[in-house]
Amino acid sequence: MIAEYVFLSHPLSTDTPTPPAIPKIELSPFLSLERGDSANVTLVKMATHTGTHVDVPSHVVPGGLTLSDFTVAELVFGRPVVIDLPLGDGVLVMPSHLEGVARGRSDADLVIFRFGYGKVRASDPRRFGAHCPGFGVESAEFLLEEFPRMRALGMDVPSLSCIKYLDTTMKAHDVLLGGMGRRFIVIEDMHLDQDLGGLEEVIIAPLWLRGSDGGPATILGRRQRVSAGEGGA
Repeated sequence: MIAEYVFLSHPLSTDTPTPPAIPKIELSPFLSLERGDSANVTLVKMATHTGTHVDVPSHVVPGGLTLSDFTVAELVFGRPVVIDLPLGDGVLVMPSHLEGVARGRSDADLVIFRFGYGKVRASDPRRFGAHCPGFGVESAEFLLEEFPRMRALGMDVPSLSCIKYLDTTMKAHDVLLGGMGRRFIVIEDMHLDQDLGGLEEVIIAPLWLRGSDGGPATILGRRQRVSAGEGGA
């Protein structure tokens, strides 16, 4: 077996799809070699919840922990589990969708849901940003019961909450992130449209903004792959 590292995050660009309430990334040259400057330097304007990013408690909780309150150890996960739950546009995840998902893996510290929306992100960014499936209060509460050691929840859609029902499902963030001193992370818009068999470790490397409510992040995964000659006789 050999260890292989993969990106579980999307690169940021001006084409990065975002939910309706989040503005697009803006890039503009500050210094330019073409203009005769000594180097290229680019100004970046974007919301903290853009592209592959993390939500931390201060996103929804007054006085909640900020991004820079988390330690390095809290950004490393050694018991990740990937759950395939293919759902269509605007489907609100209910506890009935989740029955049995923790069977044999209730010790997971990171639970990742693959809704199959990677293809939608690539083919129809507007649909991806506005019509994705997502969680509500009931399903968020169910996950906390099913995965008592879960420290983070990730997904391949741009929001934890089902955007079609955002008025009520935004509270799913409060369920997972709420409470003074709560140490939990939500990872949204992950790159999961790839082979994740043998995933053993996930590392979050966020844009390290002091006091931030979240931020874009590079997510790295380590998986074990069968090396040449190990497959059999």
